[in-house]
Amino acid sequence: MRTIFVFFAGNERGGAAAHISTLARAVVRFKKSPHYRFVSLGQGSLADAVATTGVRLHVIGGNALHAVAQLKKLLRTERKPLLHAHGPRMNILAALATRWNGMPWTSTIHSHPYYDFLGSSLKSRVYPKLHMWSLKQAVGLFIVQASLADVLPTSTVLDVPNAVDLPPQSKTHEACVEVWQKRLGLDSESRFIGVAARFDPVKNLDVLIRAMARVKTPNTHLLLAGDGEMRASLQSLAEQLGVVDRVHFLGFMTGLADFYSAIDIHVLPSKSEGTPFCVLEAGTYGAANIGSDIPGLRTLLQNGQAGVLTPVGDSEVLAQQIDQLLQHDEEREQYVEAFRSSVLPNFSPEKMLEAYERGYTVLEEDILRTHQFTRSS
Repeated sequence: MRTIFVFFAGNERGGAAAHISTLARAVVRFKKSPHYRFVSLGQGSLADAVATTGVRLHVIGGNALHAVAQLKKLLRTERKPLLHAHGPRMNILAALATRWNGMPWTSTIHSHPYYDFLGSSLKSRVYPKLHMWSLKQAVGLFIVQASLADVLPTSTVLDVPNAVDLPPQSKTHEACVEVWQKRLGLDSESRFIGVAARFDPVKNLDVLIRAMARVKTPNTHLLLAGDGEMRASLQSLAEQLGVVDRVHFLGFMTGLADFYSAIDIHVLPSKSEGTPFCVLEAGTYGAANIGSDIPGLRTLLQNGQAGVLTPVGDSEVLAQQIDQLLQHDEEREQYVEAFRSSVLPNFSPEKMLEAYERGYTVLEEDILRTHQFTRSS
């Protein structure tokens, strides 16, 4: 087997970060460590999390040219390397590092390539084209959601599930609700809905705030766990709509068990998703999920059997769905049970690692068949 160099940004957050840290733990747990080396571009919370697992970790830094040079040097330390990048910026650097030396590389695509840079008009015009150019250089690509295959420029596309590897919750729902009521200075009748996500245009969090202005269930509060470039505009929207006292911006958080355990409903109204970790995490800790009716969430919520699907961008319908679940406890619990029994078993660390191992075998066959990567085949 080739030595797999897992390449990621050390300060990565969100679903991709959870995927990589879970992979690192799985590599150790299932005794695959000799075949893997993890490479972090810079320091950060993800680099720290990977380091604690005990896998071989290399931290590189500097500007793009320096990082590419270090990556090339590191790859040459193994006779048969396979570089496995995660994230648009890492993919571009991976393509540059392997372009002229005959080394194969692959990537896991966690999100739609054309939705990764919506927050900047300049980046949204330039970076997706550069990213797609880089992906054409890969020997094949892994995807966390089947619909992503439709936009990728490679013939070999391999499925890999995200995985849930969370500590058990020892507190009751009621205890977690009380914690947040006290923390936010709210009365004992307050109830919570929420979402854990980066504040990016693709997440459509403005739609959720607009829905809050229409929710009729008394004492309902929205908890927003996350941060990003849209924070100021979202806070301004909450003020404009008169819901600033019921929309709470919590900032970036780690250790979200108490957060998920306190909310009755987790709402993700995104324009595009792969297989979002926040939905898996929320379902694990007992929150019912409402997600926009897009391919990634439609698949994850089993066409509405394991959660509610809402029309993209429709705050009025979303408000009605929130009220429906808040006012019907039995229906909400049915969704939670369906998610736990029929969705979560498909997303174990073991299945994720097995999918990668199968995929690497397929990629090796492609490399040997095409002789495209002469140095390492």
